[in-house]
Amino acid sequence: MIQNYLKQGGTHRKASEILIRLGFNYLYKGDLKTSMFRFNQAWLLDPENENVYWGFGAIYFTFNDFQNALKQYDEGLKLNPNSSNIITDKATVYKAKFETNNKHDITDLNTAIDLFLKSYSINSNNQNTLYKLSVCYFQKDDCKNARKYYNECVKLGGKPITKGYSEALNKECKN
Repeated sequence: MIQNYLKQGGTHRKASEILIRLGFNYLYKGDLKTSMFRFNQAWLLDPENENVYWGFGAIYFTFNDFQNALKQYDEGLKLNPNSSNIITDKATVYKAKFETNNKHDITDLNTAIDLFLKSYSINSNNQNTLYKLSVCYFQKDDCKNARKYYNECVKLGGKPITKGYSEALNKECKN
């Protein structure tokens, strides 16, 4: 099977990227076992591909294993410290930690915002980053920044924005 992806991709890196995309497709469908198989195969093809660790981190995050998710994201960032996707997902862990700790530890929310801003400085067109940055500012009652990043996300297509968030933002942040 790996040989088929190698033929399809032409190089170990490209074949690894194909498998990572497949891994995320299976993850989004809820098939964690197949997803992990694809990420493992991607690692076999190219253990220096930072996106493999992005995938591993996403699996751990799905199980709310924040500590191991962060470890995997950090491994990926050792290989590519400017990976907007990994930085955004690392920030998402801190955002989730804030939300699951009954919003008592503002440090997690501030860490999330710092990481989202770092990701934004690398890729200002990442809609996932823009949306989650807007949500974090909304959670801090900072309507100006919540609206700013929301509008930027909308201009790019607004793909990850939920109807519920749009309604809440429009209700709470009228300016």
